[in-house]
Amino acid sequence: MIKNRLLAVVMAVLFASSLLTAQTSLLNEQQVNTAARLSAQQHGIQRSISGSTLPELLDHVFDSLTSLSSIKGFNAAMLMPDSSIWKRASGLAAQIPTQQQLTTDHLMGMGSISKSFVSATLLLLSEDGLLSLDDSIGTYLESYPNVPGYTTIRQLLSHRSGISDYLNENPAMSEAWLSNLDSIWVADTILRNYVLAPNFPVGTSWSYSNTNYLLAGRIIENITGQPWYDVVRARILDPYQLSHTSAYPWESHGTQPFAHAYGDFDGNGTVEDLQGLGLPDEGLFSMASSAGSLLSTPEDLVQFSRLVYGGHLLQDTTLDEMLTDYVQDGSGFEYGLGVSMYPLGGSLENHGHDGSLIYKSFALYFPSEDMALAVQQNDDRLSVPLPDDGPFDLFVLSLALLDTYLNYTIPSATHDLKQDIQELTLSPNPAKEITHIDFNLPTYSHIRVTINRIDGSAIQSIDFGMMEVGRHALEINLNDIPSGVYFVTLQNNDQRILRSLVKQ
Repeated sequence: MIKNRLLAVVMAVLFASSLLTAQTSLLNEQQVNTAARLSAQQHGIQRSISGSTLPELLDHVFDSLTSLSSIKGFNAAMLMPDSSIWKRASGLAAQIPTQQQLTTDHLMGMGSISKSFVSATLLLLSEDGLLSLDDSIGTYLESYPNVPGYTTIRQLLSHRSGISDYLNENPAMSEAWLSNLDSIWVADTILRNYVLAPNFPVGTSWSYSNTNYLLAGRIIENITGQPWYDVVRARILDPYQLSHTSAYPWESHGTQPFAHAYGDFDGNGTVEDLQGLGLPDEGLFSMASSAGSLLSTPEDLVQFSRLVYGGHLLQDTTLDEMLTDYVQDGSGFEYGLGVSMYPLGGSLENHGHDGSLIYKSFALYFPSEDMALAVQQNDDRLSVPLPDDGPFDLFVLSLALLDTYLNYTIPSATHDLKQDIQELTLSPNPAKEITHIDFNLPTYSHIRVTINRIDGSAIQSIDFGMMEVGRHALEINLNDIPSGVYFVTLQNNDQRILRSLVKQ
């Protein structure tokens, strides 16, 4: 029966409180050893990057990596500093009743990124003088079992309330949903019946809890007299033309296609089309409510990320409050008021959130670059092995796209070498011990070749000095380089040309 088959996936993927911590660990590991983890992609990237523009390079990286993955579908977008948007999709949106290809227009659940929208809305209300972050939640809410009324709004939004997570810490919640798959859940029903005793005294520690944001949604409703999602729409979605974002199942997403979600019920590595099998997804999303029920596209997510974290929505002092770290555990992972910062390597500042409601989502803004990146997948699996056992998922894809952006140098519009970019090739590629860089040099130039890891750090740099006009073939010894995926750059006086290399 579908209920029995759903139970396994529900317990594994419903807003796992450990998921955010696990994802943080995953990202910590990726910044150190991303290239090694991507080594299984060595048979997929067998051609050099043919384009010279950043969108072409992003297309190449996206296509090369996703083409090898069994994850059903990926959707990605990047908002550039000039406000142009790159976007790309691959895979399947549905298999039942008919097979449909995923496009960049398909909606997916953003999961806990919804918390950033709810937090931003409450912060806007605080700027209007309708609440203070240090107000007790009992000022605005009825008394609920196991919910201390003296908890402050700030403690809710920062996950320092100690309030138990109704989705992860009470199995009765999942069991109730499975017994009522097509029911539309009401927040007060959950708050009155499915919140267990607090995990710690208010304000004494940090623990991720979806209950905090179910309560935050009720605060918005009691202050405004409107459903929380109507207020999010009035304050953020409509004024800033985020037309691909909606609260499911309460708001209609119109004619915009909604990608099906895929889950692996029996752990055999094969996922199934949940909506195609007849899962009433309205009940699942209503249970998430203001903790995670928003649908969106990566295009809207990058627009939202820049809007909020780029300083275009909130006052500066309010944004500073939002970005204050309340975890402070020395791990490099930070959490503010509905916003995370992930240790992606070096001192690269980033702000955003990840989300999981079977669909997986990841959205970040990078202040130093004024760039935003978002990736979604409609598949509940993470770290899925590629053909040679290297793990892959939306986080690995996100890092590859990020590093493509960070390693890209705009070709000179006037330099003679631009006309020969297409002639630069790596052969063999993939390579074991040696590869050759073949290129044409139209002017007498100083040439340097650098091999970078996916995380951007240089692993080898060779200075070839001044080179004559003409065709050249440079031999690069790879014996001291571990297996993995790398970026190779050839640089002369004023131009840097990027290619991907797979070391077997």
